[in-house]
Parts: sequence; C-alpha cells; structure tokens
Amino acid sequence: MAEEPDDPTSRRPRPARPQPPRPDVFVEPLRPRQEPTHSVLPKVAGALWALTAALMLALAAVIALNWEPVLSGVETAVSQQDSTASAADVRNTASATLLSSGAASAVLVLLGFVALNLLRGAATSSKVLMGAVGILTIGAAVTFSTFVSDAPALLGGVLQWGPFVVAAAAAAATVVALLPRRPSAR
Repeated sequence: MAEEPDDPTSRRPRPARPQPPRPDVFVEPLRPRQEPTHSVLPKVAGALWALTAALMLALAAVIALNWEPVLSGVETAVSQQDSTASAADVRNTASATLLSSGAASAVLVLLGFVALNLLRGAATSSKVLMGAVGILTIGAAVTFSTFVSDAPALLGGVLQWGPFVVAAAAAAATVVALLPRRPSAR
C-alpha cells in the first residue's frame, strides 16, 4: 500500500487541552449599591399637578363657554390701558391675550407632567425643571387674573378667584415635588 501524502482532512483531531483552573476573583464595587426608595411624594406631586391641570381646563371651559362676555371684559381692560387704540386693535389684543394665555397654560401643564415623569426616575434635572415650571405657572395664573379682572362675575366670580386657586395648586405640587424623598413603609 502506498502511503498517502499529508492530507489536512485526514488527520485525526488532537485532543482538547485541559482548561486551567479559574482563579478566585472578587471585585468590590466602588460605591455600594443603593436599593431604590419607594417614596409617595412623586405620586402626591403628580396628583396635585393633575388637579392644577384640571383647574386650568375648567377655567378654559368657562372662558370658552362665555367667550363674548369675557372678551368684552378684557377689551375694557385693554382700552383703559390705551385710550387711543382703535376698537379693532383692542379686540385683537384682547383675543390674542386670551388665546396666548391658553397656549401658555397648555405648555406649562405639559412641561409639568414631563418634569414629574423625570422626577419618578430620580433625574437630577427634574427638580430644577419642576421648580421652574411651578414658578412660571404661579406667575402665569396671577398675571392671568389681572387680564380677566374686568370680566363679568360668571359662576360666582370664578375668573376672579379661579386663577389664585390654580396658583395655589401649582405651588403645592411644586413644593411636594421638591421635597427630599423619604422611603415609604412597604
């Protein structure tokens, strides 16, 4: 029998080398792992912010359902500020004031919910954002009360005291959101 040349496919497989023993290694973390704290504060702040949003929507509904009387009240305030303005300019300014107030309220409500969502994840920026949104909402509500101060006393004067209730609810939501978290008993 003739000897065949070295064919790489005809070789027998070599036996596997034994694995060396694994060393015992223990890596100690630089910072101890902190268990997540379950605080009720984000839920309370969320509920207060939802109340703030509901109050804003209620005020918007009152304005929408009584547009002409509210608009004429704002027109009165605008015409007192500038007696030389034409009737069309006064009406346009009053309409723009009401509509821009509604748009600003919508943006603030959405930003508040974004801040609260970040707060649930314990993001560092969430408290800064919530503080800024809270302050802006309080300021916007108080400023809005001056816009509608000459509006008729609808539904028990809701446009006179309603913005202050919104400001109080926004202040409460902001304060609760900014409180340091304490774990709840579970």
